[in-house]
Amino acid sequence: MITTLLLLVFTTSVVIGKEQSSTMFSSNIDVSDNCKTAVQRLTALQATQPQLLAHYWDSWGKPSDSILTGHTTFLGYYDECINLKNTELGDMSYCLYAMAMDMNIIQSTSESPDGVCHTSDCPTQVNTSTKFNVRVGVCYPSACSASEFALVLSKMNITNIISMTTDPFSGTTNSVNIKVHSVSDSPAFCPVTDVEYDTGAVAVIVVCVVLVGLVVLGTTLDVVLWQFSSPKVAPDVVEESEKLLPGKDNSKETQGNLKSAVVPDMKTKIERPTVKELLLAFSLYNTIPSLLMRQRPSALKALGAMKIFSNFAIVALHLFYITLVLFLDTSHNSYLLDLMKRIELQPMINVTFAVECFFVVSATLSSYLTLKDMEKFKKFRFVYFYLNRFFRLSPMFYLFTLIAYKLSARFGQGPLWYSLDAETCVNSWWYNVLYITNIKKILDICILVTWHVAVEMQLFLFSPVFILLLYRSELVGLIAVGAAMIGATAAVGYAAATNGYRAAILYNPDVLQQISYLHCQTFYRINSYLTGIVLGYILYKKYNLANLPIAKWLKQSMYMLLWMVAIVLCTVTVLAPYFEYSFAYHYSNFENTVILMFSGLAWSIGIAIIIYICNTGYGGMVNSFLSWPGWEPLVKLTYGVALCHEMVIFFIVGTLQSGLKYTDTVFAMLLVFTMVLSYSVSAVAAICVELPISKIVSLCFKLAGIEARSK
Repeated sequence: MITTLLLLVFTTSVVIGKEQSSTMFSSNIDVSDNCKTAVQRLTALQATQPQLLAHYWDSWGKPSDSILTGHTTFLGYYDECINLKNTELGDMSYCLYAMAMDMNIIQSTSESPDGVCHTSDCPTQVNTSTKFNVRVGVCYPSACSASEFALVLSKMNITNIISMTTDPFSGTTNSVNIKVHSVSDSPAFCPVTDVEYDTGAVAVIVVCVVLVGLVVLGTTLDVVLWQFSSPKVAPDVVEESEKLLPGKDNSKETQGNLKSAVVPDMKTKIERPTVKELLLAFSLYNTIPSLLMRQRPSALKALGAMKIFSNFAIVALHLFYITLVLFLDTSHNSYLLDLMKRIELQPMINVTFAVECFFVVSATLSSYLTLKDMEKFKKFRFVYFYLNRFFRLSPMFYLFTLIAYKLSARFGQGPLWYSLDAETCVNSWWYNVLYITNIKKILDICILVTWHVAVEMQLFLFSPVFILLLYRSELVGLIAVGAAMIGATAAVGYAAATNGYRAAILYNPDVLQQISYLHCQTFYRINSYLTGIVLGYILYKKYNLANLPIAKWLKQSMYMLLWMVAIVLCTVTVLAPYFEYSFAYHYSNFENTVILMFSGLAWSIGIAIIIYICNTGYGGMVNSFLSWPGWEPLVKLTYGVALCHEMVIFFIVGTLQSGLKYTDTVFAMLLVFTMVLSYSVSAVAAICVELPISKIVSLCFKLAGIEARSK
């Protein structure tokens, strides 16, 4: 019975009659003979193996509810399609095809089984037809290429009756009929399958295995040889100890000799062999405590927690946009427009400001520590300044670049299994090596999210100019910073005005161009970084309003005013695009330009004020929360999460076996899973790469006579 129902549904949904299939390939479709044979063998199963044919049709995506609200991606069942290779059908392939469909609501008094009037004398009323575009998962024989089967689809009479109701009083039947009237010449998307392991992939695997092996070896040696090895008592210590026995010489001189023998001077500690030190750097007894424990109080307060929350917002934004692009028709989607109008989602929709927070925090810490280092050594240590930064960022950056380039396409499979990084890295991996990925268009970057690492490195390279000027002459340094900010603001204004960029970025028809050539560019982020440099200088100089010779109530009023300014600046910049998203007001080109010119700077100043207040004793509960020591392990993993979360998102979404309808609950569950998996991957990378190499670099600096600066 079930098989019969399935056949009834799918043979009416996709009509390929025997006569039609026999004449279809005579002259109308230009496909290979192998493809013709495979399709004809498929249609012949209706008479020989109807249940197998039912499984085939069942694997196709089919329109369902929520089409008119933008849910227009219907994946079908990918695994059911691929598993048909073990049957008479042979190897099967899967692709998403773009189809243009019509939805017709038909009223009929016909007594026909399908409820649709088939004769001219039936009183039938057809309502206004609604047109929409969908992406449908299609299973087809591997003997056909994806473009060949597109030609086959164009000749099929694809009709789907998605609902049928009959009024029990009048006998009128209402049916919702969806019919495909055109199919794209080529598939919209075909998942990556059966990627071979080339020499490069094997080499990356070998590197990963070696790193894991070093961790195992270092930990094993640490446990067996050193952690549980009992101290040996030297013969001279035994001889001296015997003098303390009854009847022996117990003079003070003897006791002093014994004390010096039993308790060695810690200043004369014997250095471990170089190989031993290198292996111990990979030991879990060293890396895990370094990851989980707070080694020393942080130089500045509140910075770590801000990095964590900014990272969380960025991951949420990327997951939000990726799921929308993959599952919703973003070109004409009332549901998406409704999401844009929700004020509670504005911090996530406009989360580009979270990247500004990263730059402010990074520049503040770099400026503060560099000035402290100059105070200690009475000079600017250029070699240490640049080498320390390079070895801090590069190992993890290069490792994830290699993994994205050679291994990411092999992590899984599914109807949306995407190898964007593997494809783009072929031509752009060396941009990552040189930290210039932001000069590429966003979709051509090897690991999309790494543009901000390149921008930060570029700003870091030029930061000594401003730090040195501030250190030598405060006035000259501030003038230089102001001039640079004016130049950067003017550049942003020129780019925004001439290209018509929008403050409500999702309303820009070419949103990728605005992201690539404005938001990912160094000149757009200079103001945030310079704000952090100035803040680091202020904290270094200990400019504190609390030290002013004024009444206490006046000091408190000044800090309260600072809090209000910070809240207003951050709130206004985040909500500025909301007025356009909510259709309350449409910004002109001039207004969009002004918002883009000053919003990043306003947000950065607001964040800088909060950091300043927390570090000058008036942060209150906010400072207690942001400076909680429990954030420390997560802070150490934020860089790894920033690098790997894109691959994690594509892994989660790419392996989904069925369509996804966006709801807040579904999004929240996906976000939690994404964060947990991203932090797990980052922790493994930190234990195997970041922390051991950081220790080895410190040993190399020590060997070269370069003293590390305080954290």
